Amino acid sequence: MKSTKFFSGLAILLLLFLSVGCKTTQQKAVESITAEELKVHLDVIASDEFQGRNTPSQELKIASRYIATLAESYGLKPLMPDGSFFQEIPLEVNTIDQAQTRMRLITGKRISNFSFPDDFGIYGRSAQDMKMAGRVLFVGFGLTSPESDWDDLEGLDLKGKVVVMLDPDLPENHKLRTTENRRLLYRRSRVIGSRGAAAVLIVVSKEREKNFSEKGYLFDNTPRCRLAENLKTVLTSSSQQTYLRAEIRHAMAAQILGISITELEDMFFALRGGKQVPGSELHSRMMDISIATQKKKGKTYNVVAWLEGTDERLKEEYVLLGSHHDHLGTREGKVFNGADDNGSGTVAMLELAQALQIERPKRSVIFVWHTAEEKGLWGSRYFVEHSPVPVENMSAELNMDMICRNDPDHLYIIGSNKLSSELDAIINAVNDKHIRMNLDYKYEDPQHPDNFFFRSDQYPYIQYGIPAVWYFCGTTEDYHQETDTIDRVDFAKMTKVTRFVYLTAMVIGNKPEMPKLDIHPDITMRGEHNLKIKWR
Repeated sequence: MKSTKFFSGLAILLLLFLSVGCKTTQQKAVESITAEELKVHLDVIASDEFQGRNTPSQELKIASRYIATLAESYGLKPLMPDGSFFQEIPLEVNTIDQAQTRMRLITGKRISNFSFPDDFGIYGRSAQDMKMAGRVLFVGFGLTSPESDWDDLEGLDLKGKVVVMLDPDLPENHKLRTTENRRLLYRRSRVIGSRGAAAVLIVVSKEREKNFSEKGYLFDNTPRCRLAENLKTVLTSSSQQTYLRAEIRHAMAAQILGISITELEDMFFALRGGKQVPGSELHSRMMDISIATQKKKGKTYNVVAWLEGTDERLKEEYVLLGSHHDHLGTREGKVFNGADDNGSGTVAMLELAQALQIERPKRSVIFVWHTAEEKGLWGSRYFVEHSPVPVENMSAELNMDMICRNDPDHLYIIGSNKLSSELDAIINAVNDKHIRMNLDYKYEDPQHPDNFFFRSDQYPYIQYGIPAVWYFCGTTEDYHQETDTIDRVDFAKMTKVTRFVYLTAMVIGNKPEMPKLDIHPDITMRGEHNLKIKWR
């Protein structure tokens, strides 16, 4: 009897030991997502050798190949009908025709000619054939910021004008460099364009002018592109640029404004010191502008892979994981590495691929590394319109774009509460149980002036009635700058967010039913018919 009790007690102790000492499969999967492995991948994707992964570029093509090779090595399978990991997107690629592109200043009977790329450069979306003429209007810094008691556009009629504005390097302690003004500083030219300006000519900073003079830089003539196919999905109208946006050097600016180089430098000095530079209408000065391009066919690629679900019925439905792997390329000898934007989401998906091999959900999982997000969400828009699986079977899409900066315990959630209360509830439940970050819905409103709801790859999925969310750490001073480099990455936060996405994907992937569409009264089924819905 005593012997039986002894062995029974020993068995119970052994079971308790095993239950404490053995990790669940899910714990193993979560712990397989590590900062060390994320760094290994990001060291490659955000390196100078990838030259900023511009669309289109050979470096972005190589990045796509790198991602596909790793995806295959981790056990993911190709999803495209041709048996490849690549969804080809046709482009029209433009370069500026230097011989036919020019700007002229007309003052009475005198004409001054300026040439590309010596005197001025063209912003990407303005790289298309256009002709225009308009009177010159100078607006100083070109900022409207009532909360800072600063308005350079007050009382000015911008319609049809060629607007000249300065772009100084503001010091860190400048009164205009508040958190709220980040958006306003970034959008200065957009505001001017939205008020009817024919063109915005931005006078480059003193630092850039120095580089032009001392290092012999010219404005870039890298290939610009546009989609060769009109897509059904459209973006918010505020993102559509219909005006010319160009940058000009100091000598050209001085001639246009009828001042000396010294007077121009004094304006930059005043702005750096927090003083407003008054604008003026230059009625006697007219700009005549002609932009010409040379066109050829090109292509870019979404990288698409999948992992089959474990349930015979549910594996015909899909959880989608997404990010974009393109960035901004190079400019004047500087590489825009895009470590946070969006090397972070790109490599997070590689870690998710490994974790999901350890524990797979009942539903299948589709991985889409979207291309050309920076050009206007081209990759995600193209994917939902040319999906290799029925969009009606897409359970939800989890988008990772910029997930490794700012407060380590703070995360913005965008889009989760637009179509399905279940998706939003799952995200919050996973967070409360496992992650415990501060989830912030500040930017989820389509009416928010920053337009974040429309600015990443979750949006085209929402347009199709597919519940989707963007995990977002927020912008920084390095947003779209050459300083967005790997040395500024918070890998602990990046690891936490990646694990968050994994756990969320598992819950969605194992639910008996897909998340219900129960928020928007006009969206009750997934599909193209939802494109008629207006989000602002």
